[in-house]
Amino acid sequence: MATDNRIHFVSNSLKPRIKHSRFYIYYSTMGYLFQIVRDIDPKLRMMIDTFTLIGFIYFIRFVYHIFSSSLIGFRTHIWSRLIEMDLRNKYGNWALITGATDGIGLEYARQLASKGLNIILVGRNMEKLDNVQMELLNSTQKQIEVVKVLADFNSEDQNLFIRLKHEIDPMHRDIGILINNAGVMFDSPNRFLDQPESKIWQHVRVNMLAVVMMTRIVLPQMVKKKRGLIVNLSSIAGYQPLPLMGLYSASKIFVEWFSRSLDIEYRQFNIEIQTLIPNYIGTKMTSFSSLLQNHSIFYPNAKTFTANAIATIGRNKLTTGYWCHDLMNFFTKLLVSDRLYRSISWYFLKKIDNSEEKLN
Repeated sequence: MATDNRIHFVSNSLKPRIKHSRFYIYYSTMGYLFQIVRDIDPKLRMMIDTFTLIGFIYFIRFVYHIFSSSLIGFRTHIWSRLIEMDLRNKYGNWALITGATDGIGLEYARQLASKGLNIILVGRNMEKLDNVQMELLNSTQKQIEVVKVLADFNSEDQNLFIRLKHEIDPMHRDIGILINNAGVMFDSPNRFLDQPESKIWQHVRVNMLAVVMMTRIVLPQMVKKKRGLIVNLSSIAGYQPLPLMGLYSASKIFVEWFSRSLDIEYRQFNIEIQTLIPNYIGTKMTSFSSLLQNHSIFYPNAKTFTANAIATIGRNKLTTGYWCHDLMNFFTKLLVSDRLYRSISWYFLKKIDNSEEKLN
């Protein structure tokens, strides 16, 4: 017997020792405890089995979300670059762009013109409209037409959109693409009552009313032809309520809900409504922050963003338009709670607040 014990001891000592991680030990212990609880009472067993099933379902849902988001990201930002879409053939000969003399609107005009589309420029500065018109006609190798339309969306003129409809003449032009780009932002983050009333009306007229009315002007002829594309620029600012920029945030979530509703209403007419919800981009609108003017992979300039956004047309109807912003948005929703997101926004916007009396 003593000999057998010695042999058993020696054989065990020769076996390699398995080092378990803390993760393995924790879940092994929890599994053992759950098993004890399940054996105490049948009701407890049923409760634990129910929670286990719920956890499994949640895990499957989580894995599906990761997988589907990866496929959508591949289709939106990689596959779209491999196979270029003929926008003129798919949607129509003309593209109408609001806010077309600066920033993103100007880049849409340049890049769509380079693809052979005729361009209707809508802006509030005739000198800038003239310059952009000449630039497009001289720099584009393809034979295109460029029409300029003077319009100040912040005007109190009640006949503004009646005049615009007459000048644009959508029923006699094959307007296949509408880019609702015109928008305004407060000069700096500030409390609502500290913002000038003129700026409040400007947000209502330019960020919301103009989107609705320009869509109403162009959409009927798209329905008649049963094809068309409307791109509405919202913003990541509409993802959550944004303290110190509340009205801007609200105006952008208005654009998103309006666009997504229209897409459902008119998809049977083969009309696509794309909503862009980019993060911050280095343009004149974000000049209040020196950080946003330092163009980087996180804060692209208008040219880089627009090239990415145009590539997403026909691939995704709700996107940031820029691959890095989509990644940032994905991980933000995955890892950051809504309450924490609002707190972070409040903290950083206070840091760049330019008002005379800093907020506490």
